[in-house]
Amino acid sequence: MKRSRTTILTLAILFLVTTQAQGPALAGKKKKNDNSDPYAGIVWPPPPDQGRIKLDKIITHRADVVAKSKFRRALMKSSPKTVYDALDKPFDVAIDNQDRILVTDSRKGALIRYDSINRAMDVFGTRGVVKLQSPMGIDITPDGRVLVADAMLRRVVVFDDQGTILKLYGSEETLKGPTDAVLSPDGKQVYVADAQAHRIVVFDATSGEQVRFLGGRGSGEGEFLYPTSLDLDSEGNLYVVDQLNARIQVFNPDGSYLDQFGSAGNGLGYFSRPKDIVVDEVDFIYVTDFTTNYFQIFDVDYSLLTFVGMPGTGPGQFQGMLGIDVRGDRIAVVDQLNRRIQLMRFIVSKEE
Repeated sequence: MKRSRTTILTLAILFLVTTQAQGPALAGKKKKNDNSDPYAGIVWPPPPDQGRIKLDKIITHRADVVAKSKFRRALMKSSPKTVYDALDKPFDVAIDNQDRILVTDSRKGALIRYDSINRAMDVFGTRGVVKLQSPMGIDITPDGRVLVADAMLRRVVVFDDQGTILKLYGSEETLKGPTDAVLSPDGKQVYVADAQAHRIVVFDATSGEQVRFLGGRGSGEGEFLYPTSLDLDSEGNLYVVDQLNARIQVFNPDGSYLDQFGSAGNGLGYFSRPKDIVVDEVDFIYVTDFTTNYFQIFDVDYSLLTFVGMPGTGPGQFQGMLGIDVRGDRIAVVDQLNRRIQLMRFIVSKEE
């Protein structure tokens, strides 16, 4: 999915199979004298094991990024200025190279960008001749362009850093319901997950013309039942979330079938309703699940390393886990039914 690549911290390699036996639970309560971090005790895995991933921040509203105090934040939330202030139905999330958080809100038809450093929020895709209708998956290219798949528009919309539309991919003839898009490593092709058509459509990045497509409806190798998301590893292999077949399929850069992993189930290593995927710089694979409400992390051999999250409405809990992105030591996850984005990061304990 969103591939703004950077070198992931080596501590990511440290969370090993010791976490596999641990549930996606919350750690101990925050210390009474710790007022600096409201999420200080929310880590995975929980004690007595050493925490590897920590909850950092939760975004539900413009005030969570713009406001400088709790009082100001509460005031802003009680008196919204625009319909875009609060998240309604977030779908996907991406972290850009300036540490800004980009979110698609499919109900509000908008691409929203949060800038915590400059305490700002921008809204894209709501004005002009082409307006977003049901924006879903996001991909950020190495040069900072933003690709947004819009299911109702039947297009992939390309924005620049200022929110200007640069290009459109697809049409009503070539796409039925695109849910995600990603640019190939060489910048020559755009892969689009068309969930309604049960296939991956490949476009020439320059001309915008359809080059070929992968798959078709079915459960065999190279076939799909509602493919929702995709991403690329360091070798250019394409990973596709085959949602209703409850698996991840892998294809070579030339589009030929390579491998698959996962099957239907509610236990670790299985998928119930997989939704999004991201492959990080060391080719660790992160897969979210809308039903189980945790994401699982796999290594290059598809072995489970750990999982994060649990059902609920509290911090570190999810209802309808959807989009995910990883950049450096940071993780951003869409908590759709709780109408928020939860931001996490990899940590190293003081003992190390």
